[in-house]
Amino acid sequence: MGEVERARLKVELGRYYAAQREAAGAEVVGKLASAMVAEDARMHRARPRSTGAAAFVAAQVRYVPAWTWAAQLALVAGMCLLAHAAGNASGTKLAIGLLSAMTVVVGVPTLSASKLHGVAELEYSCPRNAASVLVARLIVLGCSSALVVGLMVATAAASLDVGAFDVALWACPPFFLCCAGSLMALRLAPPNIATMLCVAWAAACSAALLALANAVPDLYAHASLAVWAGAAAIAGAWLAREVVMTCRAAAAGLDAFSPHMAKTYN
Repeated sequence: MGEVERARLKVELGRYYAAQREAAGAEVVGKLASAMVAEDARMHRARPRSTGAAAFVAAQVRYVPAWTWAAQLALVAGMCLLAHAAGNASGTKLAIGLLSAMTVVVGVPTLSASKLHGVAELEYSCPRNAASVLVARLIVLGCSSALVVGLMVATAAASLDVGAFDVALWACPPFFLCCAGSLMALRLAPPNIATMLCVAWAAACSAALLALANAVPDLYAHASLAVWAGAAAIAGAWLAREVVMTCRAAAAGLDAFSPHMAKTYN
């Protein structure tokens, strides 16, 4: 078919479809305009209200899997059992450090869910983007983990009949170290191995704590509290740095937050 025949066919088809079209009167146009106005008003009424920061953080609680809460409760129950079953004070003091390290691993999959499931790019297109989600989950999981450690400290303190502050000094260094190392792994490692690295880091911290307890029998003596306080301060400073670095990476965008995903688009 030549160009002339093609043009003639288009003209004929245009005339045919134009003849089939019904002329719209003023009444039809008015009804259509009224329907459009009504739909616009309905959409404005249905538009969700923006939530504040506190409400957004609280809303993240329902996205934390139920097994996370169950695992945290199991850690507290395990500390209660160990506190009553331990034959000596050193065993209870060591248990509080080991279980504090395990508390961190429980929240890692939820914290890294955006990168693990490949939806970080989608979250960046939302009004509450990936940075907001990460900070909200850091707050939720950080508070729940701190509460779990606090309950374990209270249990151990009651069992040992010592001050809760002393027990907290034994629990905080491994807890802070595991938190900081896990945040670094989640920030720098590829999503498919980040969780495994966090578990490996927690296991390494626990193994180091066991080795220290065996090598230095007086590690949990009252005179060693100053050493524990110094270790807690150093580990806490590292944790604070990793929290800041993680939040900055999330705020900088996909290239910084999930470079392994971003480079697949480049």
